[in-house]
Amino acid sequence: MTDLIASAIDWLLTWFVHATIACAIALAAGRWVIREPRFRDYLWKGALIAPLASSCIAAAVATLPGRGSTGVVHLPSVMRELLPSALPPVTATLQLTGGSTETASSRILEPLSRPIRYVLTLGMLIPAALTGARLVRRRRRFSDLLRARRATSSSLLGVANEAVLTRTGRPVRVTMSEAVGSAAALGRAEVCVAAGAFERLARAERRSIIAHEVAHLDRRDPAWIALAQTLASVMVVVPLIGMVAHRFRRDAEFICDDIAIRRVGNAMAHVRALAAFANAFDPASRHVATFASEHSPIIQRAGRILGADRARRSSWSAGVATACVAAGAFALLSLLPFVSTKPRSVMVRSEVRTILASPRAPATHRLNVTVESP
Repeated sequence: MTDLIASAIDWLLTWFVHATIACAIALAAGRWVIREPRFRDYLWKGALIAPLASSCIAAAVATLPGRGSTGVVHLPSVMRELLPSALPPVTATLQLTGGSTETASSRILEPLSRPIRYVLTLGMLIPAALTGARLVRRRRRFSDLLRARRATSSSLLGVANEAVLTRTGRPVRVTMSEAVGSAAALGRAEVCVAAGAFERLARAERRSIIAHEVAHLDRRDPAWIALAQTLASVMVVVPLIGMVAHRFRRDAEFICDDIAIRRVGNAMAHVRALAAFANAFDPASRHVATFASEHSPIIQRAGRILGADRARRSSWSAGVATACVAAGAFALLSLLPFVSTKPRSVMVRSEVRTILASPRAPATHRLNVTVESP
């Protein structure tokens, strides 16, 4: 059982290292190389999923017979090399009898392994538990609010039937609730709209909002967003995960805006709908977007739709850049080692001194050794 727990902790550490590197690559590429949201979308998803696979591969490779310490980073040994003056040396005392002065060797275990493991485990699990509990509490509160939602129909909303169909032609259930500020895609085939406020929109604006949320359903964004939020909560000590999750949600809104405009054919109606819901309630993060701020996501989306951000690369060049970044990142992740905190034996050598208590007593050899390098 102890070995199983130690292996799980080592895998978590490996996952954290791989995720940090993957997210750093994705954030840098999304900032300076890939500018189109529909291509960055693949980048964010890969940064969230690829470290899970690469850490499992690294763990499997590390356990192959004959591999030894190849592909494994022993964390206590690395810390001892980085902080030699701050960490106590590894020492051992051996009592030997018989023989004379000779060179002796022995194997001892790295004493830093267990303390490091306990400290890292608490440092990872306690913040993850607190953040996860807060996320669960918010989602449960939102689910409780949604229980009062009521079903409606496209005819009552004044929306054409084709506006509430997915790409595959599957009908979408439309509900109304006071718990949402504008509209929200729920589950696999439901769109919940704000009661009262949604009814005040013009018909084209309603169609645009519905098409936007149906696009989220087509892309399975509710599941992806839930996964991103869960990973960001579990790995709260790695802030890059949260940054990737935030950018994924932002680009998902951009992509669904584009889909809604192509489907409805009225960009101004979509902008008017965004303006009407400028202070929309975000059910996932309880964030109120301030329309008067230039940093508001509503402002960014409206400005992008109206052409304020038209500096786009061609689809061909963006696709090539995305493929190159993905291939390079995957190759790098596949080469990353497995991080281990398990106690590792190290060889120590020293000269043995013979100590004679009396001429008739057997010789006692006392060996005081210090490990200089693992």
